[in-house]
Amino acid sequence: MGAALSCLAPNEMSTTTSTTPQSQQQAEQDSQPPSLQQTPQETSPVDAAILRLKEIGVNLLAIDFDHTILSVHTGGRWQDSLEALLPHVRPEFRQLIPAALANDIQVAIVTFTPQIRLVRGVLDTLLGMDLAQQVPIRGNDRSWQYNGKGSTAGKQAHIASAVEEIETRQNVLITRETTLLIDDDAANIRAALTHKTRAVWLNPKKPHRMLRDISKLP
Repeated sequence: MGAALSCLAPNEMSTTTSTTPQSQQQAEQDSQPPSLQQTPQETSPVDAAILRLKEIGVNLLAIDFDHTILSVHTGGRWQDSLEALLPHVRPEFRQLIPAALANDIQVAIVTFTPQIRLVRGVLDTLLGMDLAQQVPIRGNDRSWQYNGKGSTAGKQAHIASAVEEIETRQNVLITRETTLLIDDDAANIRAALTHKTRAVWLNPKKPHRMLRDISKLP
């Protein structure tokens, strides 16, 4: 995330060997160069993750920015250009975010950075401006507030506010049970799980395991 082949040796007294259509087809395939041989199609890690999300009913990915989407932590004080930040976008999210949107899974960015224009610039580059506009961003820029009665621990208020925006413009019902938080901060993961929100911890040292962990969600 083998089968053993057995063959019957031809009769040594025979000068000809009869073959069934199936064995002839196999022989023809075996004689082809490796680049032309057909192999069973394997499910890619991102496809396996999306499939599992659909199976368990997740319809919102709430994703952290620093040290999660990015392989670096900006500390909310990135002074360099957007172009200098783009190489730090993890390849896992270059695949996962557009794949989620293409499969009717909403995406929101939930972060503590106040540099929301920087986050928006990254999304615009990855997705194109039209698609990126479907992704709400909740950061510590004082541009939003959550007045509901739910928890405000960790990223919970960020998620709740993003859900309000999505449900206002889309015919979709999002709950804690249908939400998955992806974050590198264990405290945010614990807060989510405590309040019955699904969560996957991204290990910054082993980010490639994130898609596998999603595909194995119970």
